[in-house]
Amino acid sequence: MKKTLIAAATLLSSAVGVAHADDGSSLQLYGILDVAVGTIEHSASASPTFPATVNPVNKVSTKFNNGVTGMFNGGISDSRWGIKGTEDLGGGMQAFFGLESGINVQSGTLNNAAASLAGTNTTMGAASALDGQLFNRGAFVGLRDSRFGSIAFGRTTTLGYDTIVNYDPLHAAQLFSPLGFSGSYSAGGITEGSRTDNNIKYTNRFNNFNFGLSYSFGGQAGDFRAGSTFGANLGYEVGTFGIQATYYEATDIIHAGGLTGANAPTSNLVGTNVGALTLNDDQDFMIAARYGWGPLTVKAGYERYELKAPSDPIVNGTTTNYFGFSGAVTNTVFTSKTNVFFGGGDYKISPALDVSVGIYDTQTLQSTGVAGGNQLQYSALADYNLSKRTDVYLGYMFSHFNGAAFNGNERTNYILAGGMRTAF
Repeated sequence: MKKTLIAAATLLSSAVGVAHADDGSSLQLYGILDVAVGTIEHSASASPTFPATVNPVNKVSTKFNNGVTGMFNGGISDSRWGIKGTEDLGGGMQAFFGLESGINVQSGTLNNAAASLAGTNTTMGAASALDGQLFNRGAFVGLRDSRFGSIAFGRTTTLGYDTIVNYDPLHAAQLFSPLGFSGSYSAGGITEGSRTDNNIKYTNRFNNFNFGLSYSFGGQAGDFRAGSTFGANLGYEVGTFGIQATYYEATDIIHAGGLTGANAPTSNLVGTNVGALTLNDDQDFMIAARYGWGPLTVKAGYERYELKAPSDPIVNGTTTNYFGFSGAVTNTVFTSKTNVFFGGGDYKISPALDVSVGIYDTQTLQSTGVAGGNQLQYSALADYNLSKRTDVYLGYMFSHFNGAAFNGNERTNYILAGGMRTAF
């Protein structure tokens, strides 16, 4: 059996990563391994399954007044491996597919935020779209035409997420940027929504203009809209200038909380229970721009998202399946409105060394039943390329929390970490 596995692995390694020049088709095995060592000022214990190991972005209860020093997954990029391929169908058309799995390098486990929520009550836990699925980062198949664009079917990222990757001042760094850490910034405040199951995603480009549409099916019997999402994107890019606008909405979406938020360390989030879940409708609008002058690139953006009562409420306290775990669902009652402003950029000191800075202001507006407040994050990242595939980095993010929304929580937090990333 062992010899068979070794032979299969050898055959796979020789087969993938090679483009078939004779017919324009290709198959590629690829990946990124990114691990950092650092310290965070306030945190529950590090999680071996949460994609980023710790939560450096969101509020932290004062009952977690100690920090964590250790090894963290994905300082800049979530660690992953994947397989992608294309087949030339002729006439300018291709078939394509992608399978991508996020992993935690320091523990060797699949990214699984749901498991972190159901873990011991002093371990870091928060919501994510990466919840133990074998191909949690993507699983899709589609067609691409040189004139008519690309259409993909399956589990894909939102159009807002695609924009953030290219327009975040800190390159969507997982541990040093709020936009890179949390999928909520591309999916109307619902962190789990940054990647969408049952999705149809269409993108195209005409000269310097690009646009996209997406729709996901909820798949619930008797209610076509429940669990569904819709997204749209319109942009213009020429040279070093670019501007993108995105819209996203979701109907009757379930969202989890996080242990490092308002939950106390006496919470019973242990074993198979992820605790309280909420059912929401949500809407999101974002606009972002960038411009480059030689080695300097500046980026800025604004986002507005609202979490609202669900279109089709359920009985409060209903137990549901949440990525293989159980949780009690409560309907959202009061609408919360959030404004997000961000700006910054990066400067290439040399071809090998890039330094980025960013400021992020997330403002929750006070309204009936919703406490107001804002969180400010100041970030810096120095990234040095040792080669085309391997780099080392040092990053820092300081957070300040203001307003009634953060009562009972620490008012400041920071993370400082250095790491290594390699791609294959």
